[in-house]
Amino acid sequence: MVNHQDFIIQLKGFYMNFSPLKIITLAYLFSSSLYIPSVNATDNLPPILDYYPNCSYKIIEYHLAKVITEQPLAEQTALTLLTKLRRKAKDRGADALILINKDVNKAMSMDKFYGQNTANATKFIVSYEAELIKGCKVVSRSETKATPYNHKGYQVKKGMSSSITIQTKVVFTPPTKAKLNHPIITNNELSLVNGIYGINIGLEYQQVIDKFGEPSIVLSMTEGLIITGYGRSHWLHFQNNKLVKVQSKLSIVSPVLLNMVPLRDFFDKTPWVLATKIARQSSFLDVKTAMMMDMKLNSQKEVVIKGKENSLILAFGYRQLSEDNDKNYFLEDFSLESNSYIETKSKVENKREGQFDSLRRIIANLNQGNSIDLGLLKSVLGQPFGRITVSATSYIDIYNENLLVEIKRAELVSIQLLDELFRIKGDLSTKTPWYLGDFVQGKSIKDLDSFFPADIYKLDNMYEIDSEEYQLTLFFDDSDENNTLYEAKVTMY
Repeated sequence: MVNHQDFIIQLKGFYMNFSPLKIITLAYLFSSSLYIPSVNATDNLPPILDYYPNCSYKIIEYHLAKVITEQPLAEQTALTLLTKLRRKAKDRGADALILINKDVNKAMSMDKFYGQNTANATKFIVSYEAELIKGCKVVSRSETKATPYNHKGYQVKKGMSSSITIQTKVVFTPPTKAKLNHPIITNNELSLVNGIYGINIGLEYQQVIDKFGEPSIVLSMTEGLIITGYGRSHWLHFQNNKLVKVQSKLSIVSPVLLNMVPLRDFFDKTPWVLATKIARQSSFLDVKTAMMMDMKLNSQKEVVIKGKENSLILAFGYRQLSEDNDKNYFLEDFSLESNSYIETKSKVENKREGQFDSLRRIIANLNQGNSIDLGLLKSVLGQPFGRITVSATSYIDIYNENLLVEIKRAELVSIQLLDELFRIKGDLSTKTPWYLGDFVQGKSIKDLDSFFPADIYKLDNMYEIDSEEYQLTLFFDDSDENNTLYEAKVTMY
């Protein structure tokens, strides 16, 4: 276990070799590391580290602690969670902890409480995630890097590091993390001739990846068709390994799923430019003038510019100017596609009932104290038809119109069932409700009351059931007088 006293004593000689200015600088950089804070003192629990020392260490496990509170920023809230994490670390035999993530989310809509009694204050869910680690013995000269969050749970500014010589009994090193390939793109041109951002219709899949980097989301909902999304507003269609279509809006994706796709700075914030000066929200008149064409809107409020091999389709929205139905049209979306492209109907292979039955068995095993084998889970659920890349170490697999499985660092994080991920006309499979054991989509709180344990935690429209291995959170629609179930999430401990 880290011995802070030995660490301080062995640094005294090190400070003697520096000028007063250097000593002040180092004292500032390492004050949080050398000081034994209240959250780490007065007990024999493993400490929360402010720094990454310099050797390989073993991560025993990742652990998440959370609480529902009206005071998400209070020091006591953080202290409660951090103490809970340190107790878990002691139970698992860890030497120390490294805080790697903090989340604060509203537990319910604030709109419900506007103008009402302050007794109904808004609740927040605050959580910290930590690595529980065991150390090694080494003497080394290295660069020490601040951890993402310090011992008080505060986020640390990037770049806080300094080269020092440390001789201590136990030291640690930061984990090596992969990095997503997101190349810098400087071209923002959209045109029928030059394509979009320097890529043209007809390029192979890998050529597009080389230019744009790894996509944020990949969907394979129809045989022979792959759709990739870059951020939330660029969707690329591939048939027979060739790019056949690029569009700014994909109608089959619901807002629920769209909000899960990470934003990409260039693709979501940099406007595409048409004719060197026309961008999204430009008026119809400005577009017509810049394109120097006799343009007319069709019945779908679109302008179709057809070339020899490809077509550029500009979609317009409008604002009502007066009661006389005068409308001001503006450029809203685009689609650039091959003239030979024939759109195929998207359809998800219907394996829903088998997948939900598998989840029932998995939950039953968890309730018996067994853990989930990730390989077995993947085999019983079958091949996912979509994946959202959240970060270099985490992703969300899409198994059907409602079922998501989140993986982080090759470990199961959560299983989530949602109301609607896709909007596919004529797909009757979505009419069949999802179910997680006894909890069925669309059932009311009253219908499910007999399945709730006595110690269930209730917070307005959110119900939480805790067990040794996981937490089950159920969300009911408070805008519906029947309070029907629309979302369920199993979060692993």
